[in-house]
Amino acid sequence: MKKLKVIALTAGLLLLLAGCDMNRAPDGPLEEWAARKAAGAVNAFAEEFGDDILNGLDALENMGRPGAPFENNLESARAYLLGQLEEKYGIEFVVVGDESLVNYGPLAGATYTCGAAPADAPDRVITALVSQSMYRDVRDDYAVYFFKEEAEAPVLALCREKDYVLDQRIDLMMPETEKTWTPEDGAERFLSESGAYVRVVLRLEDGREVREYAEWILDFLQSVGELKCDLLVQARADKAYIYHREVHVLNGFDAGEYTLEDIAEDVETFMSMGSPQ
Repeated sequence: MKKLKVIALTAGLLLLLAGCDMNRAPDGPLEEWAARKAAGAVNAFAEEFGDDILNGLDALENMGRPGAPFENNLESARAYLLGQLEEKYGIEFVVVGDESLVNYGPLAGATYTCGAAPADAPDRVITALVSQSMYRDVRDDYAVYFFKEEAEAPVLALCREKDYVLDQRIDLMMPETEKTWTPEDGAERFLSESGAYVRVVLRLEDGREVREYAEWILDFLQSVGELKCDLLVQARADKAYIYHREVHVLNGFDAGEYTLEDIAEDVETFMSMGSPQ
């Protein structure tokens, strides 16, 4: 469809450049006459040059980047990424999730993304990507598994102190990076320098009033100051998300910035919108 639009736009431009005989009175309204003239020009142009344009667009789409580290196909990209991961961490990886290869043309090249995991630990799934240009060194989030337990344990302990938290889901997350983190770097440095954060989803009791939800969330936010990680705090009730907030504990955290009124307003907005399930 995009290629047909290119043909139509090109033909339309040629029509404008060629000009029309405006001194000749058209049959019927001017708009209808102009539309007929444009349609005729597009059809004639497409008939004569359409195949050449489509072939050229196909060639451009499939063209690889000169000097790229892998070819513009899944097999080559997959092998390159897995080799990069093995070199980076010293263990064998396999593809375990969806994979995607998108070519952005000869300048930017292709980008390959997949879900991968160590061959001997398929439950340790990561997102990894490489490209023929900017990201030739693999970018991934495997380092969360080095620090997961240490980072998540204090957040879990805090949740269990709160009677209003019926259940919780806690996950250490990080942006994909080309940097090679190791367990020897330590959790404190990793959490302060990598952009990692702990996502915590609080499961609250269904059927409560907005203000009561806001009071619970405010209490939780005022209790996170002693944690050693940034947070993404979410709350769920009645099978929907009712709150979402990034909390930068490691960067000038001030519990006083959270007010009951602001949180109640956020909760009310989420509940009225019908948050994604």
